[in-house]
Amino acid sequence: MGSIVLLDDNTINKIAAGEVVDRPSSIVKELVENSIDAGAKNITVEIKRGGIDYIKVTDDGSGFRADDTEIAFERHATSKIRKEADILKITSMGFRGEALASIAAIAKVTLITKHKDEQTGTKVVVEGGQVILNEVAPSNQGTTLIIRDVFYNTPARYKFLKKDYTEAGYVEDAITKVALSHPEIAIKYINSGKQIINTSGDGKLENVVYSIFGRDIYTSILPLEYEYEDIKVKGVIGLPVVSRSSRSNEFTYINSRFVKDKTLMSAIEKGYSEKLMINKFPFAVINVSMSPETLDVNVHPAKLEVKFENENKVFEAVYYAVKNTLEQYNKSTNPFTILKDKKEDLEEKYSTSNYNEYQSQNQSVEEEKSELENVIVPKYNISDFTSERKENDYTNLTKKEEDVLEDYLNTVGKMPAINLDIPNSESFGVSENDENTYSVQSEEKKPAFEVPNEEYVETTIAYEEEEKAKPLYKYIGCAFNTYIIIEMDSKLYFIDQHAAHERYLYDKIKAYFEEKEKDSQMLLIPEIVELRTAEMQAVNENIGYFEKYGYILEKFSDTSYKISGVPNIGDIKINYKDMFMDIVDEYMTGNKSQRQQNEYRFLATIACKAAVKGNIPITKEEQINLIERMLESSEPFTCPHGRPTAINYTRYDLEKKFGRKV
Repeated sequence: MGSIVLLDDNTINKIAAGEVVDRPSSIVKELVENSIDAGAKNITVEIKRGGIDYIKVTDDGSGFRADDTEIAFERHATSKIRKEADILKITSMGFRGEALASIAAIAKVTLITKHKDEQTGTKVVVEGGQVILNEVAPSNQGTTLIIRDVFYNTPARYKFLKKDYTEAGYVEDAITKVALSHPEIAIKYINSGKQIINTSGDGKLENVVYSIFGRDIYTSILPLEYEYEDIKVKGVIGLPVVSRSSRSNEFTYINSRFVKDKTLMSAIEKGYSEKLMINKFPFAVINVSMSPETLDVNVHPAKLEVKFENENKVFEAVYYAVKNTLEQYNKSTNPFTILKDKKEDLEEKYSTSNYNEYQSQNQSVEEEKSELENVIVPKYNISDFTSERKENDYTNLTKKEEDVLEDYLNTVGKMPAINLDIPNSESFGVSENDENTYSVQSEEKKPAFEVPNEEYVETTIAYEEEEKAKPLYKYIGCAFNTYIIIEMDSKLYFIDQHAAHERYLYDKIKAYFEEKEKDSQMLLIPEIVELRTAEMQAVNENIGYFEKYGYILEKFSDTSYKISGVPNIGDIKINYKDMFMDIVDEYMTGNKSQRQQNEYRFLATIACKAAVKGNIPITKEEQINLIERMLESSEPFTCPHGRPTAINYTRYDLEKKFGRKV
């Protein structure tokens, strides 16, 4: 007799349950996803003892038809797909038809449901995979599933469950992932009578973030929306200030299905390149919408993994979505980009000929002059051009004459007259013998609006030079010999002198290595560096990078290297031995993905070692010069290691501290 036998259905169900249900949180995830597929707008999840003793999921979806209530607990019973071809275009959360069968195999299940098209509801009770009750029961539209005594009939699996609060944490995490992907659904989570999560279902992802993570993260997120060919990327990303030491706050979705995908995570982190400190990870909730025919979700029993038809395309869509969003924010808040924009605006404003601009203005004045030719204007003092006019001076004018005169006087009043070289009275066509009066009809005297072009242009240029010479910001000082303080647009900016200088040097050094052939500067006296075993291994593995950028190294012993030459990077003063050890430390502490960026890390370390340190006094001129140099950078927002170069406090922030605002 052969040794191969067919397993009974009960055993098969329990094996399948091991793939789908490994703890109470798995049950909650499967049931909530079924509610979403049923079109629910309100979902409530309630648990006790971490979900081990009791789970209740209630929704207002379409509900089960009475004829489907028993078959729903059979394996591979589903309403989501009908044939093999449907697997290639799955849009629902579930599709295999294993969830209810797997849950019923290891727990006691009560189903109460009413379909939207039926008058009465149905109640079904299943224990250990067997239906023990099926009857008509009162019910509102939708479905309620009550799960009791998880793993009651599989003690070997039950003993691997963790403590109640730990299992409750897993349940909360599962609901969080669903809530973030469906802000249009109101989701409530209750643990042992205490409400933990309650989202409004108003469709705004930012409000879901506030409900779950609180105010600190809510005030530090940026909305993200980007379209790349047929891929849409939408969600929110956090500012570097809310970064974490793990990827626990990276939530990635494909067509609103939570997935753990290296491509998506790599794209997010690449988008944050040079904006986060090393070994820090961002807060991100990103949903990628794409054709279901271009990916495969049928990879893992828990549906956490996917395969893409074009992985590079997905990477680029997410990368540029994150990168562009951060850059737009930085440009609107960073003092260096604001200053750069102001300088560019001034340059553009005065890029055309002042003379031509004046000629255009003068042409409109000539048009006004033609309207004045037949108007009789009483004589008056030239000082009246700039002083308040008296009503009785013009009592004989008609309404039309008053309007024309008003335009005329406004034109005269626009002439520059403050702190500039104003032409003398003769330039206005007024002689000393006429007691500073004139008449428009006089052909011998020039009317006041005929200003010589040359003098007007000189005056205008002087005004422009004065405007361009005005400071774009107000220098306040330097706090703790570290933070340069400037005032601009009702904000105080604190600039970290080390981070800013490090960014400037990094850009300079990077440009040097990109533009010039790398060469070395020989040391008169070689440096001997003693290394531990792990350090020797790090140098051996990365010696190509050291040599590429100008280090001349020679193995001196089993535990040391001799440095005969160092990178020739101009007049930047660096302790190359210390820098060498810092680079070794960077290589040792970096993970695998970071080691692929060794070239960047190498240059960043050089810049860090050469930059002025905090608590080192530098002159006011050096501080202002540093700010000017930062205007040349394309990435002035952070230092190469991800620390911010500047932060700001608004006037409102300060007034709130002093109790002037609430």
